[in-house]
Amino acid sequence: MKSITFTVSKGGVGKSLTTANVGAALAKKGQKVVLVEGDTNQPLQKMLSLSFSKDDLKLEDVVEKNMEVTKAVYPTRFPNLFLIPSGVSLQGYFEIDPIGFVRKLTGLKTDYMLIDVPFPLGKAAFLSLGVCDYFIPILTEDEIVLCVESTIDTVRLGKYFLKSTPLGFVLNRIKTKKFTGEFVKDLENLLEIPCIAQVKEDAEVIKSYGGMGSKDAFLAYERFPKSEYAREIDRIADCLLDEKLEYGRKDAVTLLEEIAKQ
Repeated sequence: MKSITFTVSKGGVGKSLTTANVGAALAKKGQKVVLVEGDTNQPLQKMLSLSFSKDDLKLEDVVEKNMEVTKAVYPTRFPNLFLIPSGVSLQGYFEIDPIGFVRKLTGLKTDYMLIDVPFPLGKAAFLSLGVCDYFIPILTEDEIVLCVESTIDTVRLGKYFLKSTPLGFVLNRIKTKKFTGEFVKDLENLLEIPCIAQVKEDAEVIKSYGGMGSKDAFLAYERFPKSEYAREIDRIADCLLDEKLEYGRKDAVTLLEEIAKQ
């Protein structure tokens, strides 16, 4: 399994949107993909038009009761794409059983696992980056200085402490021409990782977040298959399909156990 999380520097950068749509792109390319909901606002469920009752098993149930994680893996209407819902935020698993959380997710049998993360990251960074072999920071034109500063800290934490490799960054919701070309090269030099996608602001794509109910949300990659947005999502998916990416690069359970002792 190749495990990836999209890290966030501030709210509203599009991490859930990117997670859901990259997952769909990988699934379309024939990969089995499991998405893990880590945000209590349930954005992935909304975009995938899924709903769960209180009786449906969720990730916290299999962790608390030490059940098979497959019992909480649900198919979506998209071939090869699955979702693990959660009724608590990612950082909430520190109160439940953080090591159990890691054991369940690293035991998944799939080609790709993408973990959605809440904002702010906080302690959730230790679980998302600690579990995942790779991560991709998302930056936006809005508050770019804050995004860059947070990304530098996240890269240091992930790469040197949690043994997670940054594959590159996504520059999302670009509104002006100055956030392309030489500016992107400067960012690459500063962060020491490549820019793997440059996604322009798109009012129609933003609508895919939906309103208060899931009926208003949709998957932008499916709705706009010929759009520039879909092409950039494919670029991210192709980066994850790189044969150089290794499966199961680290022992996440041992790593988190060692961190818990400190």
